[in-house]
Amino acid sequence: MSITIQQIITDAKRLASRLKERDVVADVLLNETHAINKKIDAMKQFQEEVEQLNEVANQKPHSQLIANIQKENRHLREIQQENRELRAALEDYQTTLEHIMSKYRQHTSEQIYRSKINFKAFQDKKYSEIIQTQAEKIQEMAAVMDKAALIDEDKILREQEIVSMLKVENQGLRQMLEISRKHGSLKTEDKTVQTESTS
Repeated sequence: MSITIQQIITDAKRLASRLKERDVVADVLLNETHAINKKIDAMKQFQEEVEQLNEVANQKPHSQLIANIQKENRHLREIQQENRELRAALEDYQTTLEHIMSKYRQHTSEQIYRSKINFKAFQDKKYSEIIQTQAEKIQEMAAVMDKAALIDEDKILREQEIVSMLKVENQGLRQMLEISRKHGSLKTEDKTVQTESTS
């Protein structure tokens, strides 16, 4: 029972895919262990800080701790009052901005209404100018379309040249392959037959 090259290649591909999967699993496990190590370090640091705070609390008298807590409470009340003032200022700013935007919309709508074209006055003008400008635009568009058509034709010709060159090269390679098959050894012929049968 002979093993073909195709079977060896498929086995190698299968092994490579398994290695990739195991590599991915290993990366996931490494990331999880890093995350767990970080959590453990954070817990250790928290424990050390709690122990330090307990040591400091045991060294200070209770009256001083109560004074510090009251001071922090006053500071928190001041921050809360500042937050309320900032919220009120933000609401005032939003109402002012909405008022300004409504005035802006009203002004722009009035300007648009004033700048509308009066079609009755426009009909009294000479139609020849309009026709001339339209004809110029049509000529420009026709020129652009001609240029685009020329570019497409050049592209198609280049692609056809490449295809014909590839065909000639392919025929030459086939002839060289046929010559090598005719004048080659029996082993190489057997291998080529096996690869052709497997493919």
